[in-house]
Amino acid sequence: MMAKKPSSCAICENSNLPSFCAGCVNYRLNECYASLRSLHSKRKSLYARLERTLEAKRKMDEQLSWRLAQKERIRKLKERLHNMQKQLSQEKAMVAKESEELKSKTEFVESALSTLKESRTKLESKYHSLKCTHEFRLMAISSELMHKQAVVVKLICKLFPMGWKNSDTQKKGGSGGSYDTICGARLPRGLDPHSVPPDELSASLGYMVQLVNLVSPCLAAPTLHASGFAGSCSRTWQRDSYWEARPSSQSKEYPLFIPRQNFCSSTGEASWSERSSSNFGVSSVESEKKSSLDSAPSTSLNYSTASACSLETQKDLQKGISLLKKSVACITAYCNNIYCLDISPDASTFEAFAKVLATLSSSKEMSAVISLKMAKPKSDNQAKPLNKSIWNANSTPSTSSLLESEHSMIITRSARHNLSHSAASFLYADTTDARASETMVDGWDLIEHPILPPPSQAEDIEHWTRAMFIDASSK
Repeated sequence: MMAKKPSSCAICENSNLPSFCAGCVNYRLNECYASLRSLHSKRKSLYARLERTLEAKRKMDEQLSWRLAQKERIRKLKERLHNMQKQLSQEKAMVAKESEELKSKTEFVESALSTLKESRTKLESKYHSLKCTHEFRLMAISSELMHKQAVVVKLICKLFPMGWKNSDTQKKGGSGGSYDTICGARLPRGLDPHSVPPDELSASLGYMVQLVNLVSPCLAAPTLHASGFAGSCSRTWQRDSYWEARPSSQSKEYPLFIPRQNFCSSTGEASWSERSSSNFGVSSVESEKKSSLDSAPSTSLNYSTASACSLETQKDLQKGISLLKKSVACITAYCNNIYCLDISPDASTFEAFAKVLATLSSSKEMSAVISLKMAKPKSDNQAKPLNKSIWNANSTPSTSSLLESEHSMIITRSARHNLSHSAASFLYADTTDARASETMVDGWDLIEHPILPPPSQAEDIEHWTRAMFIDASSK
């Protein structure tokens, strides 16, 4: 039997059926709603408790994982420290071992040096007389060689005497002053082939070629050119290689003379040896005031009637003179470096060369130079740098300063472009531009570098051997 429901409704109270009246239903609904609210609040409290518990558990798990990570890190660091300590002990042992070995080696080297010093002292005391004998023998041989060299150079200078000549022929359009001479023939000034008559030009340059050919092997001095001596029709060129004495092409074979007949090749392939009897239009660029070979030469050339072939011929002649003068300057600098000769810095190329030959041809002067060189300390035996006038093939006997020589290395392009349209001299009126044009050979601007100390005989042999092997491998 169901429990009696507290209700004011008699029907619901007396019957054993569920309430169906409105009052009983509302009462029951209120009871259910109150119970539901209590259960809802209880559920919220349980949820909050559960969240607090989960949060505490999460924090505890994070702290535990951090502790585990720190423990693992500490373990790895301890292991690394142990390995580094072990490696350090091994390296310390190795360093100690190597120090002992180095100490033993040092002691051995010191003992060897002391033994070597004792042996050297014994040998010097034992063979001192032999050493002095060889030194005296070397000095005697060197003295004899120097004497024979002086005799040979003196004979060569007698065959080709060089001198100085003052010309007082400065007249209308002429040029006077001082000239270097060889065998009585005047040498050209600078690169101007018209500073002397054509006969004297070809003869003097031919004599100079033969003089250089004779002096160079006698002095063992280097030359920058190869030449074909043919009297007044001599030629010069630069050899193709160490093994080939001829030039790489016939167009690089330069004359040292002015041909007399009027001829101009249309092909331009003939060599100077084949066309030595023609002047290639040189007569058209000569001075209009020049009447004979004996009259004073004029440097004012008529370019209004000059042909392209004559200009090319004139340039080839200048290149030949330039190449010859560079070889002369090279021999002069070589002898100056070896013997430390006293040459005036204001001397021209040929004048300095003549002074060098005059010094080398005198046994007394060479003995004085050698004794003075041996008396000086080694640091003082450096050759005095020559003035740029010695290297500058266009140098004249005038006292040109070093600053002028440095500025003479530059030539303006405007002057070269205006050359064909002007009636001025081929070498320009300005000496500075003339000197600058001389330094340009086949597109190379040859400038002076500081003179180095003379090389030893071993360095010379090594240099020439290396040059021979390099040249042979390029074939």
